[in-house]
Amino acid sequence: MSENTYSSYLHLDTLLSAQDCATDADSELLFLTIHQAKELWFKLMIHELEGARRALYAGDELRAYKILSRVHQIQLVQIRTWDVLSTLSPTEFQVFRESVGRDGASGFQSIQNREIEFLLGEKRRIRSFDTGESVRQVDVIAMHKDPVVQERLTRRCAEPSIYDATLNLLAQRFPDAGIEPRPAQGRDYTDSMADDPRVFAVWKRIYDDQDAHMSLFQLGERLIDLEDAFRRWRFRHLTTVARVIGRSTGTGGSAGLRYLQQTAIEGMEDFLYPELWQVRNAIFEGQ
Repeated sequence: MSENTYSSYLHLDTLLSAQDCATDADSELLFLTIHQAKELWFKLMIHELEGARRALYAGDELRAYKILSRVHQIQLVQIRTWDVLSTLSPTEFQVFRESVGRDGASGFQSIQNREIEFLLGEKRRIRSFDTGESVRQVDVIAMHKDPVVQERLTRRCAEPSIYDATLNLLAQRFPDAGIEPRPAQGRDYTDSMADDPRVFAVWKRIYDDQDAHMSLFQLGERLIDLEDAFRRWRFRHLTTVARVIGRSTGTGGSAGLRYLQQTAIEGMEDFLYPELWQVRNAIFEGQ
């Protein structure tokens, strides 16, 4: 057995040889490194979100809170990476952009990012690209030609989200509330649940008497943190793209800035955890 070293434990030979630039452009290494690092963070986020979901179904909201706190910190790191990428000037990106988007390649194709969306509860399969002249509908699962990838994403989309697991927990803690969560196994969760006044009523009880329900209150606030960071991620993506490529078509032929604007606005209107946001309205409206 070879000696375990820092380098061998981290497989640095493999890791550091993965930055295979397609051009001689000085800034291409920046682009490659940031996106590869994002995918590593995505892998960790998926692992942690799965752990938080298990904790919620086990009725351990304190452990779920701890794990989701870590996920939130990862989100903040990910948001910060847009600041680094925004140092890329338009002329620097133009030199190697054609290599990035060759054969229709685009960050929109990130499999792990899509899995994270599904785990958080963003399960719209059909996305609309408004090109300014027409609207193109894209199925975010069918767009992948590899049947293995399609099966992977279909399975992930059908799994319960973090919020599904949370509602299961609330149903157990408040059996008189009439919440009817879908079971953890044997049911398709592909469609997100609609707003439920019974769920709102439970969250309102929790927020009105935080001392009696502190662990659930903290869990609710952590879910708000996740959705807030999810929105901020989209906005920073939007502003970075605007800074680097303006309103031009995105890599891979996507609608670029127009699509990012659309998704950013949708994030402010179509909530992942609607009842938690409704509670905020109710508090300030004196309900």
